[in-house]
Amino acid sequence: MKRLLIALLPATLIGCAGTPPVEEQQAAAVEPGTRCEREQSTGSHMISVRCRTPAQQAQDKRDIDAMQEATRHVRSVEMKGKGG
Repeated sequence: MKRLLIALLPATLIGCAGTPPVEEQQAAAVEPGTRCEREQSTGSHMISVRCRTPAQQAQDKRDIDAMQEATRHVRSVEMKGKGG
């Protein structure tokens, strides 16, 4: 009996890995272009699914661009201060 269970375990795991979680399927059905990613928090074995609509993805990109621009501005001010 143990041998049968050990033989079936890899097939079971492979079968589960190929099916997207229900959250991903539902989010993709709600709005086209929705992208879902599986995330694992640092220090945790739990995997969560985060789905973002195209509008949310665009807002994320704007936020990242603004943060990068602010970082460039701070660095340029620091460099000017060291030269004087």
